[in-house]
Amino acid sequence: MQPLPAFIMFTVTAAIVAVFLIPASYERKSALVNFYWVGTWLFLALLAAISGGEQIVRFLGLDGQTMALRLQTALLVCFPIFVIFAWARLSGAALIHGLKRLKA
Repeated sequence: MQPLPAFIMFTVTAAIVAVFLIPASYERKSALVNFYWVGTWLFLALLAAISGGEQIVRFLGLDGQTMALRLQTALLVCFPIFVIFAWARLSGAALIHGLKRLKA
């Protein structure tokens, strides 16, 4: 067991996750765009947290690879679905707004 490398990795992981959460704290004018903006940065922060957490557990001499792999796989499957749904919803909202503007 190596507590010093685990502590250093925890500090680095917490700092990186905090950096990923900074852009999510800035609010956008549109509630729809803000939802997807925050969601994208949260996915990135979660991915960094899971990866860093796996390394911390490994430094402590425990085996957390299976759980981390499952979490990373689930996150990497959900992220493209989130992005595709966001693209479709934002494109639809833009088209509706454009059609309303043309009609007026």
